[in-house]
Amino acid sequence: MLWSTSVLSTLSSDTEPSVVIAFDSAKYLFNVGENTTRSYLQSRQTWRKTRGLFLTSIGTQRTSGLPGLLMTFADAGRSQVRVTGPSGLLHLIASMRRYTYRDNLDVTPSEVPLVPDDQPVYKDENITVFALPINPTLEESHDEDALDCSGNTDGCSKALKRKRDISPERPVKRGSNNQARTSPEPDPSAAIDELMERSDFDPTSLRGDRAQAWRRHIVKLMFPATQVPQSTGLGDKNQKGKRKGKENAIKPSPDEHPSTEYVQQPLGLKRPLPVPDSSLVGFSDQRLRPTLAYAIHGPRVRGKFDAQKAEALGLKQGPLRAVLARGQTVTVKVDDGCGNSIDREIKPSDCIGEGTPPGIVLLLDIPTLAHIPVLLAGFADGGPFAKYRQVKSKDHDVRVIHHLCGDGVLEDERYRALMNEFGPDVHHLVASRRYLPDPVTFTSAAYSQLRLNQLDSDIFPTPKFTLSAEKALDGIAGLPAGTLAMQAGLSVSIHPPRPPLQDENTRKLDLFHPAVCSDSLIKLPDPILSSFSRARTVVQFFASDSEADKIPGKDVLVCTLGTGSAIPSKFRNVSATLIHIPKHGYLLLDAGEGTWGQLVRKYGRDPSSPSNVWQMLRELKCIFISHIHGDHHIGLAKLLAMRQLLDPPSKEALYLVANHTVFQYLRDYDGLEALGLQNGSDNPVMLIPADAIHWLKSSNSEGSNRNGSRPCMDRYAAAYADLCTSLGLRSLQTVDVEHRTLCHGLIIKHRDDWSIVYSGDTVPVHRLVQAGQNATLLIHEATMADDEADKARAKMHSTVGQAIDIGKQMNAHSILLTHFSARYPTMPQSMLTNCEPGQPIVALAFDHANVRIGDMRKMHAYMPAIEQNFAELDDDDATAQVAEVDIT
Repeated sequence: MLWSTSVLSTLSSDTEPSVVIAFDSAKYLFNVGENTTRSYLQSRQTWRKTRGLFLTSIGTQRTSGLPGLLMTFADAGRSQVRVTGPSGLLHLIASMRRYTYRDNLDVTPSEVPLVPDDQPVYKDENITVFALPINPTLEESHDEDALDCSGNTDGCSKALKRKRDISPERPVKRGSNNQARTSPEPDPSAAIDELMERSDFDPTSLRGDRAQAWRRHIVKLMFPATQVPQSTGLGDKNQKGKRKGKENAIKPSPDEHPSTEYVQQPLGLKRPLPVPDSSLVGFSDQRLRPTLAYAIHGPRVRGKFDAQKAEALGLKQGPLRAVLARGQTVTVKVDDGCGNSIDREIKPSDCIGEGTPPGIVLLLDIPTLAHIPVLLAGFADGGPFAKYRQVKSKDHDVRVIHHLCGDGVLEDERYRALMNEFGPDVHHLVASRRYLPDPVTFTSAAYSQLRLNQLDSDIFPTPKFTLSAEKALDGIAGLPAGTLAMQAGLSVSIHPPRPPLQDENTRKLDLFHPAVCSDSLIKLPDPILSSFSRARTVVQFFASDSEADKIPGKDVLVCTLGTGSAIPSKFRNVSATLIHIPKHGYLLLDAGEGTWGQLVRKYGRDPSSPSNVWQMLRELKCIFISHIHGDHHIGLAKLLAMRQLLDPPSKEALYLVANHTVFQYLRDYDGLEALGLQNGSDNPVMLIPADAIHWLKSSNSEGSNRNGSRPCMDRYAAAYADLCTSLGLRSLQTVDVEHRTLCHGLIIKHRDDWSIVYSGDTVPVHRLVQAGQNATLLIHEATMADDEADKARAKMHSTVGQAIDIGKQMNAHSILLTHFSARYPTMPQSMLTNCEPGQPIVALAFDHANVRIGDMRKMHAYMPAIEQNFAELDDDDATAQVAEVDIT
């Protein structure tokens, strides 16, 4: 049986380490960090046949890509997947309930207890998986050096002092481990179903097993096909909960027209979750949370059948040979040499050579030095993983060990000693930030950016990257000879056994790094060079136009980090737009999955640079999330978690404007990982509900309302005033738009008389026109081409032409179109014409484009040249892969 292990993604600015175990019949993915779905697209690997997901820890590092991947599975017609992880897994999945509801997917979560045992956590016909919980030790956790291992080596990691007090700026009070419960403990005899029906019941009052039962019930509501086990069990192919014939069930079509009404979800999904107890998730400091080590056993390979021995023993060709080959003893009639017929028992060992012991793949996640003692105990004599240290065992053959190491772990002599206890033929693949280069993961998009850099190096800057590690791996004394840096595309065949091999397809697809490292510019085709030249000539023609200098806010920079919709593609990530207001700071509009990686590629991690990504985080004053759909906010938790690492802390609070469903998700998730929502946070986040600053709360759309008070509820007046002051704004107001869930647009008005309107996801609505009259810039979604107007309406989105019409009605000076369907992985049908006097300037958004408001006319002039560039890069394979998903 052929099987292998391969690195889907490694530790980089874009991704976290993910490992795939592959058989012909199934695949198993270990860790689902941010951008996992996009990594599949870039590598041209497929998520088809994925049967199980395994997580080594609960937090943004290892799980940020989970909701996006689950929704991709569901929308691609995948019917069942099992998710295994440490305690806290149920809470993690349940926290996603407001945006990952899928009635066609069976998600079976299995939590591994914090107490080790010798029972497998998963088993099917291909693999048997054992898990070793690794709890950090209190003695070593007091050592700050032992904790400074988060992998962020830019001088920004810090000791996080978690406090559970509730911020007065938070809209809804919430129970916690250190405060009185918000409601009394329910009747212990009341069933969860009964509690779910009670309109006055507050789930935050639940504790222990009752809280876990509530979480299980929520997961069942999220995925109605799901059977949630009460405790860790075996996940074989006939496990309870698998519905016969589900693979042949009707699958959603990309062209299906769903109802335009709001998607209705079960009532229980709208209530908060119980706060996780420390007994469930461990220390409050995220770096001291338990992790899991996994041992993946492959099948034992039978020896070769010796036909000559079988003939000599009297076993003729026929069905009995097949029985013997399956490992069963058979009986045949033979002549005893005296003319008598006797029974002869033939055992498999009589005719079949010695088999090959099962291949073993180990995956160790050691984020801090404080995790090392328990890991060593697990491998010590008498420990659950002690047997894997045996060299040339007849029961198993350890082939590959994946090491996910925090800072200082590889240098620790105890850890190196453990690595050397395995046989000399074991391959050690190491992911540790200081010992890895940081090449661009999504090279297709980066290569396009590099080509466009020749058109305009200011608007299309080259992504930040490094091809050399901070430290050389071979500089660590005493590492085993088979130690390699973990690189994306690196695979090892377990059976038949072969050494590590870099996937040739990964090299072939990477056009970016060879080009950017060349001493000369990319050799572009003559037609593209000609189109670039024509575009620059047009730009030079109006560059001296003094009218451009009169545009209010001309130096305000718009960086479109993600310009796709629903799911990422090779050339476009999902929604995120960064606004830089000179002398004031940054404002982020939506934060789809991968936003953190996009920011790092834009600003870099270089601690010596005054404008690195950490400085940008310090100057980020506001994040606006338009709605709860995953492509607009899944990257938010990762962004807030990274901000908690700032040291020294940011001097100013970060203001988050969103609706109550987004806040509820963050509060629930904050029980697993500190996001800055609690009072006393060193890098605090202040929440301002979108409804509190609605444009209709004021009589003249800014200033004060009819009662003379500020345009938000008194509770948020101080926060609102501080936010506006920090960004130099006259007002920041929301407007409700029309989508398949509660959604808001945003109206930004500055004291310097410029304004930006952001549409969120919506069909054309007059309210946005009213609220945003005379906007300097309208950023509007344009999901569909004009020939798909009916489909756009059914999905509650806008077409290119409809978005332009809204801008014209608004009397906007410029229109930037974004949020393009994955049906158009490079460029949509633009429908762009020459800019007529008196009409808005229209341009399309591209990932990583930096466009000043005063340069929108330049961007418009570049459109024909950009379109020609993408025509050559269009990728039919990428289009085909995303076409299997319900790309709305």
